[in-house]
Amino acid sequence: MARKQTIPIIGGSAKDKAISVNNQFTQNMMLAKKSFGAKNEVVLESIPGRRELGSAGDGACRTKKLLPWKGLLYGVFGTKLVSISDAYVVTEIGTLNSTIDTVIMARGRDYLFIVDGTDGYTYNGTTFAAVSDADFPGVSAGSAPTHCSYIDGAFIVHDPSNDNFYRSDAENPTSWNALSFEAASVSPDAVLANVATESILYILGETTTQPYYNDGNPDFPYTVYLSGVAEVGIAAKYSVAESDDGIFFLATTPEGGLFVYRMIGTEGMVISGDEQDIQFLNLTTYDNAVGFIYKQAGKSFYVLQFPSDGLTFVYNITMQSWENRSTYGSNWDAGGHGVINNKNIVGSISDAKFYLLDLSHYSDGNYELIRTRRTQVIHSNNQNINYDEFIVDFDPGVGIASGQGEDPQCLLRYSNDSGGSWSSWLQAGIGKQGEYSARARFTKLGSGRNRVWEIKVSAPVNVVIKGAFAVITVLDD
Repeated sequence: MARKQTIPIIGGSAKDKAISVNNQFTQNMMLAKKSFGAKNEVVLESIPGRRELGSAGDGACRTKKLLPWKGLLYGVFGTKLVSISDAYVVTEIGTLNSTIDTVIMARGRDYLFIVDGTDGYTYNGTTFAAVSDADFPGVSAGSAPTHCSYIDGAFIVHDPSNDNFYRSDAENPTSWNALSFEAASVSPDAVLANVATESILYILGETTTQPYYNDGNPDFPYTVYLSGVAEVGIAAKYSVAESDDGIFFLATTPEGGLFVYRMIGTEGMVISGDEQDIQFLNLTTYDNAVGFIYKQAGKSFYVLQFPSDGLTFVYNITMQSWENRSTYGSNWDAGGHGVINNKNIVGSISDAKFYLLDLSHYSDGNYELIRTRRTQVIHSNNQNINYDEFIVDFDPGVGIASGQGEDPQCLLRYSNDSGGSWSSWLQAGIGKQGEYSARARFTKLGSGRNRVWEIKVSAPVNVVIKGAFAVITVLDD
């Protein structure tokens, strides 16, 4: 006898080594929790589109965190340090000597400080210059620090040739004292990155993460939190990102493994699951991964990009789930994030453009914003199931007045072997403008034991998936 069955279509990405166990995929959509009493407690929504605002510098964005400072937003595009006003007017400030690699910036009261692994640079609102102090760490070893932080009125860098980290003179990154340093004190660990948040300085090495606090010592004021030291090292130095949600980074241990780690204060936890960790280990290269955090509309996201493989993983911090993002089949073309005038701005990792992350914009720069959801494996005690009807509950009536999105369509395909092979694509409408009773309905869908459904929408309209159900008959074996 035919009956209606709810299909668990809402979820994140979780591809297991054995796809027959789990082969879920959510790309360019994000989980969102609704208030008590809403028709649907959790839905899938479109990610923000990227609306082009202009061009900056002479190349792709190299700054994973664009910094607001004195009313402007600062970043490095190509070789140029630029400022962006709230009217999106770009001003070139200075030229870096390097042309590649990620750039890290920190802001103080009087200076912006920039490091790129080749040199250090400062900008005080008037003068841009390379750091010339002979005591600036790393110069004697032929390479400058790759990371910098600002905490307690001074700038922090590490020497990439050893396990020392240094503090600048007060509010002055042009001036360094060779004796104002500390070694990673718990373990003689090569320091790969440093980051500061919530009054804690984190020193991240190959095998340990060591948090420090200011103890007021006039010689060097940082002492390690012994209880917070973790035998967890950073596997990709530019993957670290910080916010009030904690610090996040791609991590490893002396015993092996590759996972995403989160520290809040002095407490750490693994936030990636087996499915993500397996995918990380299968990447071509992971040590050049880049991470950043952004917040929008009450949600927080840790974005982790793998440029060698063209993949972007996103940890939805608010929903504690993993999702994926892509710009037309490759890495999500968002490099570096900053906020000015409460607007979320991202640079491009492919050219000199910068964009507004706009929740009311439904294209990805010059590309379609392709939103995809693949369900978990649907089964009934491994019995064969006949599918008479499949309905996706979209927010209907979202078509625009004319053009490509006038009659928005969704595509559906299915697999009876958990995603090893697929049916041809089927098509149904979401609903033209004002058609609020429309449903995406598909019929005569055959039978299978381990059915996986995949939905795709590329129309430039607001896409919200609220749920799905099927009319099924469980067949006798």
